[in-house]
Amino acid sequence: MDRRDFLFRIGITLVSASAYSFGESLKPLIEGKSEKVALLYGTRYGATKDTAMWIARGIGENVDVHNIEEIDFDETLHHYKKFIIGSGIWIDGAHPRLIELLSDHTKMMQSKIIASFIVCGTTGEDEAGKLRIAGYFKKFHQPLQIKPKVNKYFGGRMTIEKLSEKDRKLLDNFYTKVLKKKFENWDRTNPEAAEKFGADLSAAVAT
Repeated sequence: MDRRDFLFRIGITLVSASAYSFGESLKPLIEGKSEKVALLYGTRYGATKDTAMWIARGIGENVDVHNIEEIDFDETLHHYKKFIIGSGIWIDGAHPRLIELLSDHTKMMQSKIIASFIVCGTTGEDEAGKLRIAGYFKKFHQPLQIKPKVNKYFGGRMTIEKLSEKDRKLLDNFYTKVLKKKFENWDRTNPEAAEKFGADLSAAVAT
């Protein structure tokens, strides 16, 4: 068993390290190709952008990262042959621009997507959480009509002070009435640990 397999087997708990590992796991699908893969992400408050950057760091040089709100669909689709898509998940589901992309260009995207990821508040520590995450992926993939070969979920962050009034009310209701939990700030991201993990892994591979 090589070092990468060992890291996956022991179960890395830090979100940022997990994002890096996800990027590392995609290398066999990407390396050796002259064309870059496009990593498209949809974010609302920044956690998904951070996760996308950590994944890209794990992949290395053969990736371009794009905010879904800042691209031209036709131009981007014809420029890249492979895509990774990722979205934050909120009460209203995945980012609407990503859903629009998958709905309007289904056939083309079916052959180009190699992986997807979501960033959400659900931890997946119990059966209810696992089912909720599976439901998020199902809705995310629904317009695509297929399930990408590689899929991964990551934790995000909750900063109540930064939420829009609409999101604050919806999430307050979701936490107190559905999850039966206190509605409070939390953060499961850790960029410093992700950077250190990347450096340690690079050093280990080099020796």
